[in-house]
Amino acid sequence: MKNTTLAISALVTLSAVQGASAAVAVFTSYSVWGSAVTANGQTVAVENFNSFGPGTAASLIGSPLPASGITWTATAPTNGLVTNGATVRTANATDDLVFDFEPGVQGIGGNIYTQALGTAPTFAFIEVTLADGVSYFGNSDNAQMFIGFYSDTASIAKLTITVYQVEGGGFEASYATVNNLFFAVPAPGALALLAAAGLVGVRNRRRG
Repeated sequence: MKNTTLAISALVTLSAVQGASAAVAVFTSYSVWGSAVTANGQTVAVENFNSFGPGTAASLIGSPLPASGITWTATAPTNGLVTNGATVRTANATDDLVFDFEPGVQGIGGNIYTQALGTAPTFAFIEVTLADGVSYFGNSDNAQMFIGFYSDTASIAKLTITVYQVEGGGFEASYATVNNLFFAVPAPGALALLAAAGLVGVRNRRRG
């Protein structure tokens, strides 16, 4: 089981990481993340997991609404996943919860936290990491907390949630949990413009 000797305190790390060709900003406010999405001419699609009733699964596959052409896959490496019609969590407290996105997205966020075997949130430290190493690290203690990322150019294809348990003092085992996932997607008008641009490109190439 992952442990931490960090003091039990509100430890929050926010960062904007500048790479060779892209910057990824990390958010802990849905409204601020949403503003970044709309400022870039996009809209938000949502996966609320309501279609996944109580049960267990080795993996899950779904698509956010409204329809956007995005498919997400959730996995956990050891004992799979548990659903209850509103959330997805790992079946094993030591497992990471991993989401893969096809195609990659420019922005992703969610109500990402830890909970006990029931539905009550627990106190633990949580790390949410993208495939390129950009990450959020902080404490988790409520189901409303939001963690999100937005990239200026590069696609986000994977998100991994790791829990660091706080042991002793009556703390219960904590399981990586997601309530809602929010995706930045092209606005409907933008999709139409992209399709039109593609047709124009084909016509121009044929004329050449």
